[in-house]
Amino acid sequence: MNKTIKNILKIFLVGLATTVVRIIGQLSIPAGKQTVLAPSIFAQNGTMPLAFTVYGVFAYSLIAALFLLIRTRMSGNRILQGLKYGLSCCVVWIVYLLEPLPHVAPLDRITYPIADSLALIVMGLLLGRLFGNPAQQADKANLPFSGLPALAVTGCFLAGRMIQYFVFDVYSSFDEKPLETVLWCLLTGIATSCVMVWLNRYVDSGGRIKRALILGGLLFGVNLVLFNFFMPLVFAADIPDLILRSFIDILAVTVGCLSFSNQENANPSDWGQGQCRKSEACDLENGC
Repeated sequence: MNKTIKNILKIFLVGLATTVVRIIGQLSIPAGKQTVLAPSIFAQNGTMPLAFTVYGVFAYSLIAALFLLIRTRMSGNRILQGLKYGLSCCVVWIVYLLEPLPHVAPLDRITYPIADSLALIVMGLLLGRLFGNPAQQADKANLPFSGLPALAVTGCFLAGRMIQYFVFDVYSSFDEKPLETVLWCLLTGIATSCVMVWLNRYVDSGGRIKRALILGGLLFGVNLVLFNFFMPLVFAADIPDLILRSFIDILAVTVGCLSFSNQENANPSDWGQGQCRKSEACDLENGC
């Protein structure tokens, strides 16, 4: 059995284990009450457990596979590498679960983040064990925080959301709860920008467009789409509206990621030294 097939089977195993943990979490969640959305066809015909299992394995396996894009440049031991990736996914899922939507019961804003976070943390631990980079990389924690790109991602996300509310009138609580919705947009923009800044440190070097597509289109975009499409398993959701919301959010974050410069994901061993090489005034006395 070649290495590629073995890796695919390992990814599938991670997806299956993560789904099992998520189902256990779901069984522990008390049912929240909502009267806005009708139950999905899967809930009506009794096939939701099967549909959730099949889609869960598919979704979690794809999200797990995204770890392969960043693992070779990560620092720390293998378990820590996977844990950090799992926590980055948790941040995105939690802020989206806090979105003030009409159908969301107050209790669900507590129970679902806990259940989803537990599953994603288990996913991260398994990924670290199976796919973590055994070679110890230099710690990148000393790199400066990229303030301007973070602001760019946050601003683009806010702009994208305002377009959704004012131009496309997407499904939301904006009309009933404008302040709460805007504050959620700001929180989500900030949280997403911090995750993108962190992930950018571990994306292979490349041009701005390539990195933006990897960060916004794959690491954020695939994660968001797979997260959003858990909803139609439970509720009779408006699929075109869900696709539009996902597309604009992904496009906005991807555009914001264009603000990242080559310097921000340089190898840590080159940090500082690379800057010195570019300076004609650099000499040995200045530490190069």
